[in-house]
Amino acid sequence: MFNSDQQSMEIHEKMYDHRFQRTDQWMPVYSWLESLDTDEVIKSKDVVDWLTANPEIRDHLYARHSRYHLMHYIKKCHLKILKRKEKQGLIVAKIPPSNGDQNDDEKTPGSPHFTGNNLNNIPKDSELYKAKRSEALRKYEILVEFEKQLIPVFGRQES
Repeated sequence: MFNSDQQSMEIHEKMYDHRFQRTDQWMPVYSWLESLDTDEVIKSKDVVDWLTANPEIRDHLYARHSRYHLMHYIKKCHLKILKRKEKQGLIVAKIPPSNGDQNDDEKTPGSPHFTGNNLNNIPKDSELYKAKRSEALRKYEILVEFEKQLIPVFGRQES
């Protein structure tokens, strides 16, 4: 005879695709996404608002993943949840068309895959330009410092 853990595990396996497994770190996100009463894929602002309201979860996820990865993955999860609900007949989802067939020439500057240098489009006297330039300088200084620390360990590589 099955105990309740085995039964719940069987139900869980039937409900969720094996390729889309839920790890403990993502469980609060899944619970939140499934509790949403919407037929559209969640917006980035809503994700940020929820993460801000749940700082422990946010800190845990930010420690392991980039912000871009979080947004992409959470939206992907929500899209799969909406598709599953639609397949079950619970909702009629407003799912945007996929961008899989879009080629590189058609990608817009707002796309994370846009290859242009966005600093060229920002006025040099703006606060955003100054902040991005300052951030780039900090990153460069960090890399130089790492290089200084690693040279004694690995020696200087001539290229």
